[in-house]
Amino acid sequence: MNISSRIKKLIEQISFEVYEKEEIFKLAILAMLGGESIFLLGKPGIAKSLISRRVKFALKDGKNFEYLMSKFSTPEEIYGPINIKELQEGRYVRVIDDYLPTANVGFLDEIWKAGPSIQNTLLTIINEKIFRNGGRDVKVPLNLLISASNELPTPGEGLEALYDRFIIRYIAEGLKSKENFEQLLAGESSLDVVVDPELQLTSFELDKWKKEIREVKLSRETLDFIHYFRNKLVQTTSGRAYISDRRWKKISGLIKTSAFFNGRSETDLPDLFCIPYCIWDNEEEEKEYRSIFNNAFLENFGQDFRGQKNQLLNQVDALAMQINQVETQFLRLTVYDSPYKSKTQGTYYRILNPESQEMAKYLFISARDWNKLAAIPGTMMELPIFFGSSETKYEGSKISRVQYHKANQIMFLDDNKKLFLENDNAGEYNKETIKLNQKMTELENDVKNISLNMYKIYKKYTKMECIFFDKNYNKQIALAFDVDSSEESKEE
Repeated sequence: MNISSRIKKLIEQISFEVYEKEEIFKLAILAMLGGESIFLLGKPGIAKSLISRRVKFALKDGKNFEYLMSKFSTPEEIYGPINIKELQEGRYVRVIDDYLPTANVGFLDEIWKAGPSIQNTLLTIINEKIFRNGGRDVKVPLNLLISASNELPTPGEGLEALYDRFIIRYIAEGLKSKENFEQLLAGESSLDVVVDPELQLTSFELDKWKKEIREVKLSRETLDFIHYFRNKLVQTTSGRAYISDRRWKKISGLIKTSAFFNGRSETDLPDLFCIPYCIWDNEEEEKEYRSIFNNAFLENFGQDFRGQKNQLLNQVDALAMQINQVETQFLRLTVYDSPYKSKTQGTYYRILNPESQEMAKYLFISARDWNKLAAIPGTMMELPIFFGSSETKYEGSKISRVQYHKANQIMFLDDNKKLFLENDNAGEYNKETIKLNQKMTELENDVKNISLNMYKIYKKYTKMECIFFDKNYNKQIALAFDVDSSEESKEE
């Protein structure tokens, strides 16, 4: 099993029956693999703490520590109580077993309520993976720290440095799907989950992979996009947006981490999609900066193709208007007044059917039905078609699935056959429209060819592994190459 398949299956197993939280699990695993921390913003009761309890099962013999902060929380509650025996001998040592310094996965809820004494130690743990205990540096096994709150840090309270260390940020929400909500109510939520031991990660593997991630190259395409996006972000926000060089360095590490676990030795388009999760400080910025990122992506990828296609489509529209003007001037559909007196009343048009049998040599559609069909081009309708061996000899009628094709053509869908309507001014009409229709066919073929080319490029990019940001990536790639992703998902 390759590394991408393993991580994908691992995420599926730890997120089992935790509805609509797959994206958080993916980002949490990315943070863990990249040696970073993640902050979840959201109201209470939407399974934020469950994430850390499940993520520990991604690790072999994983231990988690979780704590709900308050303004009265003390360092002893997070880092362990003072060892009385050591204190009596003049050493200030904590008993750290079963507290944050010995956990693989930590979850600190309402983190902004933590006091300065907790914050300062936490910064050292996040930055250096070290806990200073009794004058001795203890290497902590913390692979992932998840923090959460239903509010953002209050400006001016000295929380900026701690907030900056949480590189990945995510706005968590409650269930939206009615079906998932009902499954939640009917089922039993489990804190534990069974994970295949063959999928679980070891400390040795994580250390080994971190060294290998450093060897992943940032592609020229990646660097060019980052330069472009940075400039666009500054220009669009009139200089208000600020992403520090240190944060960009961390982001580049996550881009490389994404590439590595997707089986790439060099970064590519899918890996860029970690950026929107790492650059905002509040909810307004999250929405605004993601929009700027999406626009920058579309401006860099597929824009030439979309421009060419739109130019062709504009030519098609202009030519269609020209053809319409010619049709108005020269087309005169032959009018038949109640061709089969006892069966039809009113105005009818004859459909020319040269390959028909004798009894269906004459086909008629009522003018009213034809106008109805012509009013909605491309729409299938089931309409009565009357037929006979002559203009006056009625043989029968049939409800047919038909579609308007052109001003003087009707499409029979069941037979996949296009038939002309009789025209009093056929010679003059054909003379005026033949070149226009030839040009239209050429343009339509050009549109078809460029659309096919765009679809091939789209398929090339969607075949790339994208474990962590697949939904957002696939959506933007579909927009970049003008593909209906909803139709694609139906086909799959």
